[in-house]
Amino acid sequence: MSNDDQKIGVLVNCPINKVNRAELPKLFDLHFAEEVPNRDELLAEVGENIQIIVSDGPRHIDVPLMNQLPNLKLVCLQSVGLDHLDLEAAKDRGIHVTNATGTNAPSCADHAFALMLAVSRHILANDKSMRENEAYEECAKFHSTTVYGKKIGILGLGTIGCEIAKRAVAFDMDIYYHNRSERDDVPYTYCKSLLELAKEVQILAISCPGGEATRNIVNASVLEALGPGGTLVNIARGTIVDTNDLVRALQSGAIKNAGLDVIGGEAQDRIPLCSMDNVVMSPHLAGNTEEAWLNRSQLTRTVLTEFLDGKELTNQVC
Repeated sequence: MSNDDQKIGVLVNCPINKVNRAELPKLFDLHFAEEVPNRDELLAEVGENIQIIVSDGPRHIDVPLMNQLPNLKLVCLQSVGLDHLDLEAAKDRGIHVTNATGTNAPSCADHAFALMLAVSRHILANDKSMRENEAYEECAKFHSTTVYGKKIGILGLGTIGCEIAKRAVAFDMDIYYHNRSERDDVPYTYCKSLLELAKEVQILAISCPGGEATRNIVNASVLEALGPGGTLVNIARGTIVDTNDLVRALQSGAIKNAGLDVIGGEAQDRIPLCSMDNVVMSPHLAGNTEEAWLNRSQLTRTVLTEFLDGKELTNQVC
Protein backbone atom coordinates (compact mmCIF):
# COMPACT_ATOMS: atom_id res chain seq x y z
CA MET A 1 0.00 0.00 0.00
CA SER A 2 1.39 3.40 -0.95
CA ASN A 3 1.78 6.32 1.43
CA ASP A 4 -1.07 8.12 -0.34
CA ASP A 5 -3.36 5.11 0.18
CA GLN A 6 -2.67 5.28 3.92
CA LYS A 7 -3.50 8.96 4.19
CA ILE A 8 -6.95 10.29 5.08
CA GLY A 9 -8.80 11.45 2.00
CA VAL A 10 -9.77 15.13 1.80
CA LEU A 11 -12.18 16.61 -0.73
CA VAL A 12 -11.05 20.16 -1.42
CA ASN A 13 -14.30 21.78 -2.49
CA CYS A 14 -13.05 25.39 -2.80
CA PRO A 15 -9.86 27.33 -3.45
CA ILE A 16 -7.04 26.93 -0.91
CA ASN A 17 -3.84 28.93 -0.69
CA LYS A 18 -0.38 27.96 -1.91
CA VAL A 19 0.87 27.07 1.57
CA ASN A 20 -1.96 24.62 2.14
CA ARG A 21 -1.45 23.15 -1.32
CA ALA A 22 2.16 22.46 -0.35
CA GLU A 23 1.71 21.42 3.30
CA LEU A 24 -1.54 19.45 3.45
CA PRO A 25 -0.48 16.71 0.98
CA LYS A 26 2.28 15.75 3.42
CA LEU A 27 -0.41 14.45 5.78
CA PHE A 28 -3.54 13.98 3.65
CA ASP A 29 -4.62 12.67 0.27
CA LEU A 30 -6.15 15.72 -1.43
CA HIS A 31 -8.76 15.59 -4.20
CA PHE A 32 -9.72 18.89 -5.81
CA ALA A 33 -13.41 18.91 -6.70
CA GLU A 34 -13.20 22.01 -8.91
CA GLU A 35 -10.15 20.87 -10.87
CA VAL A 36 -11.66 17.80 -12.48
CA PRO A 37 -14.11 17.66 -15.42
CA ASN A 38 -16.77 15.86 -13.39
CA ARG A 39 -16.99 15.83 -9.59
CA ASP A 40 -19.44 12.93 -9.54
CA GLU A 41 -17.02 10.75 -11.47
CA LEU A 42 -14.25 11.69 -9.03
CA LEU A 43 -16.39 10.80 -6.04
CA ALA A 44 -17.50 7.52 -7.58
CA GLU A 45 -13.82 6.60 -7.60
CA VAL A 46 -12.58 8.02 -4.28
CA GLY A 47 -15.73 8.85 -2.29
CA GLU A 48 -15.35 5.98 0.17
CA ASN A 49 -11.89 7.24 1.15
CA ILE A 50 -12.98 10.81 1.86
CA GLN A 51 -13.25 11.63 5.56
CA ILE A 52 -12.92 15.44 5.33
CA ILE A 53 -14.38 18.16 3.15
CA VAL A 54 -12.69 21.57 3.02
CA SER A 55 -15.23 24.03 1.68
CA ASP A 56 -16.55 27.58 2.04
CA GLY A 57 -19.75 29.60 2.24
CA PRO A 58 -20.87 29.86 -1.41
CA ARG A 59 -20.54 26.12 -2.14
CA HIS A 60 -23.39 23.80 -1.18
CA ILE A 61 -22.87 20.79 1.04
CA ASP A 62 -26.15 18.92 0.97
CA VAL A 63 -27.47 15.41 1.52
CA PRO A 64 -26.74 14.22 -2.06
CA LEU A 65 -23.09 15.18 -1.64
CA MET A 66 -22.91 13.57 1.81
CA ASN A 67 -24.41 10.40 0.32
CA GLN A 68 -21.44 10.20 -2.03
CA LEU A 69 -19.09 10.25 0.97
CA PRO A 70 -20.18 7.40 3.26
CA ASN A 71 -17.18 7.80 5.58
CA LEU A 72 -17.31 11.58 5.90
CA LYS A 73 -16.39 12.67 9.43
CA LEU A 74 -15.54 16.39 9.19
CA VAL A 75 -16.63 19.43 7.21
CA CYS A 76 -14.03 22.18 7.65
CA LEU A 77 -15.40 25.49 6.37
CA GLN A 78 -13.07 28.31 5.38
CA SER A 79 -16.00 30.67 5.91
CA VAL A 80 -18.10 31.90 8.80
CA GLY A 81 -21.55 31.39 7.29
CA LEU A 82 -23.33 28.04 7.36
CA ASP A 83 -26.07 29.07 4.92
CA HIS A 84 -25.33 26.44 2.27
CA LEU A 85 -24.52 23.56 4.60
CA ASP A 86 -27.26 21.12 5.65
CA LEU A 87 -26.31 21.33 9.31
CA GLU A 88 -29.12 19.09 10.52
CA ALA A 89 -28.09 16.34 8.13
CA ALA A 90 -24.50 16.66 9.34
CA LYS A 91 -25.64 16.38 12.96
CA ASP A 92 -27.79 13.35 12.19
CA ARG A 93 -24.83 11.60 10.61
CA GLY A 94 -22.40 12.54 13.38
CA ILE A 95 -20.29 14.64 11.05
CA HIS A 96 -18.23 17.30 12.81
CA VAL A 97 -18.46 20.82 11.40
CA THR A 98 -16.05 23.70 11.99
CA ASN A 99 -16.11 27.22 10.59
CA ALA A 100 -13.78 30.20 10.32
CA THR A 101 -15.37 32.45 12.94
CA GLY A 102 -13.00 35.26 13.90
CA THR A 103 -10.65 34.99 10.95
CA ASN A 104 -12.19 37.86 9.00
CA ALA A 105 -13.91 39.82 11.78
CA PRO A 106 -11.45 42.77 11.81
CA SER A 107 -11.63 43.01 8.02
CA CYS A 108 -15.44 42.99 8.03
CA ALA A 109 -15.54 45.67 10.70
CA ASP A 110 -13.05 47.81 8.77
CA HIS A 111 -15.28 47.55 5.71
CA ALA A 112 -18.40 48.45 7.67
CA PHE A 113 -16.72 51.69 8.69
CA ALA A 114 -15.37 52.25 5.18
CA LEU A 115 -18.93 52.12 3.83
CA MET A 116 -20.21 54.25 6.70
CA LEU A 117 -17.61 56.94 6.07
CA ALA A 118 -18.01 56.77 2.29
CA VAL A 119 -21.73 57.51 2.42
CA SER A 120 -21.57 60.10 5.18
CA ARG A 121 -18.66 62.02 3.63
CA HIS A 122 -19.77 61.64 -0.02
CA ILE A 123 -16.38 60.19 -0.89
CA LEU A 124 -17.44 58.85 -4.30
CA ALA A 125 -19.19 62.03 -5.44
CA ASN A 126 -16.29 64.23 -4.37
CA ASP A 127 -13.76 61.92 -6.00
CA LYS A 128 -15.74 62.04 -9.24
CA SER A 129 -15.90 65.84 -9.09
CA MET A 130 -12.13 66.06 -8.68
CA ARG A 131 -11.49 63.71 -11.58
CA GLU A 132 -13.85 65.64 -13.85
CA ASN A 133 -12.12 68.92 -12.99
CA GLU A 134 -8.45 68.01 -13.45
CA ALA A 135 -7.96 67.52 -9.69
CA TYR A 136 -8.72 71.22 -9.15
CA GLU A 137 -9.74 71.84 -5.55
CA GLU A 138 -12.21 74.58 -6.47
CA CYS A 139 -14.49 72.07 -8.20
CA ALA A 140 -18.05 71.28 -7.08
CA LYS A 141 -18.07 70.04 -3.50
CA PHE A 142 -20.57 67.69 -1.87
CA HIS A 143 -20.71 68.62 1.79
CA SER A 144 -21.25 65.92 4.32
CA THR A 145 -21.75 64.86 7.92
CA THR A 146 -19.49 63.12 10.40
CA VAL A 147 -20.08 59.77 12.06
CA TYR A 148 -18.17 60.94 15.13
CA GLY A 149 -20.30 60.98 18.26
CA LYS A 150 -23.33 59.43 16.56
CA LYS A 151 -25.51 56.66 17.95
CA ILE A 152 -24.78 53.33 16.26
CA GLY A 153 -26.93 50.23 16.50
CA ILE A 154 -25.39 46.82 15.85
CA LEU A 155 -27.70 44.02 14.80
CA GLY A 156 -25.84 40.90 15.90
CA LEU A 157 -23.16 41.45 18.52
CA GLY A 158 -21.07 38.40 17.70
CA THR A 159 -17.40 38.35 16.75
CA ILE A 160 -17.83 40.80 13.87
CA GLY A 161 -20.31 42.96 15.78
CA CYS A 162 -17.84 43.32 18.64
CA GLU A 163 -15.13 44.41 16.20
CA ILE A 164 -17.50 47.06 14.83
CA ALA A 165 -18.16 48.19 18.40
CA LYS A 166 -14.42 48.53 19.08
CA ARG A 167 -14.09 50.90 16.16
CA ALA A 168 -17.21 52.79 17.21
CA VAL A 169 -15.59 53.42 20.60
CA ALA A 170 -12.70 55.14 18.81
CA PHE A 171 -15.25 57.41 17.08
CA ASP A 172 -16.78 58.24 20.46
CA MET A 173 -20.10 56.76 19.37
CA ASP A 174 -22.89 55.64 21.66
CA ILE A 175 -23.28 51.91 21.06
CA TYR A 176 -26.57 50.00 21.10
CA TYR A 177 -27.19 46.44 20.01
CA HIS A 178 -29.83 43.77 19.52
CA ASN A 179 -29.19 40.05 19.88
CA ARG A 180 -31.38 37.05 20.53
CA SER A 181 -30.41 37.64 24.16
CA GLU A 182 -28.63 40.30 26.19
CA ARG A 183 -24.90 39.89 26.83
CA ASP A 184 -23.48 40.43 30.30
CA ASP A 185 -19.88 40.86 29.13
CA VAL A 186 -20.19 44.15 27.21
CA PRO A 187 -20.86 47.74 28.35
CA TYR A 188 -23.14 48.59 25.42
CA THR A 189 -26.89 49.30 25.63
CA TYR A 190 -29.14 46.35 24.82
CA CYS A 191 -32.40 46.82 22.93
CA LYS A 192 -35.03 44.12 23.30
CA SER A 193 -36.19 44.34 19.69
CA LEU A 194 -34.84 45.36 16.31
CA LEU A 195 -37.53 48.02 16.03
CA GLU A 196 -36.46 49.50 19.37
CA LEU A 197 -32.85 49.50 18.20
CA ALA A 198 -33.71 51.30 14.95
CA LYS A 199 -35.69 53.96 16.79
CA GLU A 200 -32.78 54.65 19.11
CA VAL A 201 -29.90 55.09 16.67
CA GLN A 202 -28.75 57.09 13.66
CA ILE A 203 -26.66 54.34 12.06
CA LEU A 204 -27.76 50.69 11.87
CA ALA A 205 -24.98 48.19 11.13
CA ILE A 206 -25.98 44.62 10.28
CA SER A 207 -23.64 41.81 11.34
CA CYS A 208 -26.02 38.97 12.22
CA PRO A 209 -26.21 35.54 10.52
CA GLY A 210 -28.30 34.95 7.42
CA GLY A 211 -30.81 32.17 6.92
CA GLU A 212 -34.56 31.85 7.27
CA ALA A 213 -34.61 33.15 10.85
CA THR A 214 -33.37 36.58 9.73
CA ARG A 215 -34.83 36.78 6.22
CA ASN A 216 -36.13 40.32 5.49
CA ILE A 217 -36.16 41.27 9.18
CA VAL A 218 -34.90 44.73 8.18
CA ASN A 219 -38.10 45.83 6.48
CA ALA A 220 -40.14 48.98 5.90
CA SER A 221 -41.08 49.31 9.58
CA VAL A 222 -37.47 49.09 10.73
CA LEU A 223 -36.29 51.55 8.07
CA GLU A 224 -39.05 53.99 8.97
CA ALA A 225 -37.97 53.72 12.61
CA LEU A 226 -34.36 54.45 11.62
CA GLY A 227 -35.65 57.70 10.19
CA PRO A 228 -34.84 60.31 7.52
CA GLY A 229 -31.38 61.01 8.95
CA GLY A 230 -30.53 57.32 9.23
CA THR A 231 -27.79 55.27 7.63
CA LEU A 232 -28.01 51.53 6.97
CA VAL A 233 -24.81 49.48 6.64
CA ASN A 234 -24.98 45.80 5.70
CA ILE A 235 -21.86 43.62 5.62
CA ALA A 236 -23.66 40.41 6.64
CA ARG A 237 -26.14 38.79 4.22
CA GLY A 238 -28.34 40.37 1.57
CA THR A 239 -31.30 38.26 2.66
CA ILE A 240 -31.52 40.13 5.98
CA VAL A 241 -32.77 43.32 4.30
CA ASP A 242 -35.92 43.51 2.20
CA THR A 243 -34.40 45.10 -0.91
CA ASN A 244 -37.68 46.44 -2.26
CA ASP A 245 -38.40 48.14 1.07
CA LEU A 246 -34.87 49.54 1.14
CA VAL A 247 -35.19 50.98 -2.38
CA ARG A 248 -38.46 52.67 -1.48
CA ALA A 249 -37.00 54.04 1.77
CA LEU A 250 -33.99 55.52 -0.05
CA GLN A 251 -36.14 56.97 -2.84
CA SER A 252 -38.68 58.54 -0.48
CA GLY A 253 -36.18 59.85 2.06
CA ALA A 254 -37.44 57.52 4.79
CA ILE A 255 -33.72 56.95 5.44
CA LYS A 256 -30.81 59.09 4.30
CA ASN A 257 -28.33 56.65 2.80
CA ALA A 258 -26.94 53.12 2.76
CA GLY A 259 -23.61 51.32 2.50
CA LEU A 260 -24.08 47.81 1.16
CA ASP A 261 -21.58 44.98 0.77
CA VAL A 262 -24.40 42.49 0.21
CA ILE A 263 -27.75 42.95 -1.54
CA GLY A 264 -30.62 40.48 -1.73
CA GLY A 265 -33.40 40.05 -4.25
CA GLU A 266 -33.54 39.59 -8.00
CA ALA A 267 -31.88 41.84 -10.58
CA GLN A 268 -35.00 43.95 -11.01
CA ASP A 269 -35.03 44.57 -7.26
CA ARG A 270 -31.38 45.62 -7.07
CA ILE A 271 -31.03 47.69 -10.26
CA PRO A 272 -32.66 50.87 -8.87
CA LEU A 273 -29.83 51.13 -6.33
CA CYS A 274 -27.34 51.63 -9.15
CA SER A 275 -28.66 55.10 -9.99
CA MET A 276 -28.82 56.39 -6.41
CA ASP A 277 -26.28 58.94 -5.19
CA ASN A 278 -27.04 58.08 -1.57
CA VAL A 279 -25.83 54.49 -1.87
CA VAL A 280 -22.31 53.04 -1.84
CA MET A 281 -21.97 49.38 -2.82
CA SER A 282 -19.25 46.73 -2.90
CA PRO A 283 -19.45 43.13 -4.22
CA HIS A 284 -19.49 41.08 -0.99
CA LEU A 285 -15.81 41.50 -0.18
CA ALA A 286 -15.86 42.86 3.37
CA GLY A 287 -14.05 39.82 4.72
CA ASN A 288 -11.86 39.18 1.69
CA THR A 289 -8.54 40.70 2.68
CA GLU A 290 -5.08 39.19 2.44
CA GLU A 291 -4.94 39.05 6.22
CA ALA A 292 -8.27 37.23 6.51
CA TRP A 293 -7.25 34.76 3.78
CA LEU A 294 -4.07 33.92 5.68
CA ASN A 295 -5.98 33.57 8.94
CA ARG A 296 -8.54 31.12 7.58
CA SER A 297 -5.89 29.15 5.69
CA GLN A 298 -3.89 28.73 8.89
CA LEU A 299 -7.07 27.72 10.72
CA THR A 300 -7.77 25.05 8.09
CA ARG A 301 -4.34 23.49 8.69
CA THR A 302 -4.91 23.67 12.43
CA VAL A 303 -8.32 21.96 12.29
CA LEU A 304 -7.19 19.20 9.95
CA THR A 305 -4.14 18.52 12.11
CA GLU A 306 -6.32 18.42 15.24
CA PHE A 307 -8.60 15.91 13.51
CA LEU A 308 -5.63 13.76 12.54
CA ASP A 309 -4.32 13.82 16.13
CA GLY A 310 -7.72 13.14 17.69
CA LYS A 311 -7.80 16.49 19.47
CA GLU A 312 -10.69 18.86 20.18
CA LEU A 313 -11.48 20.84 17.04
CA THR A 314 -11.13 24.63 16.96
CA ASN A 315 -14.35 26.49 16.10
CA GLN A 316 -16.44 23.33 16.20
CA VAL A 317 -20.08 24.02 15.39
CA CYS A 318 -21.32 20.46 15.87
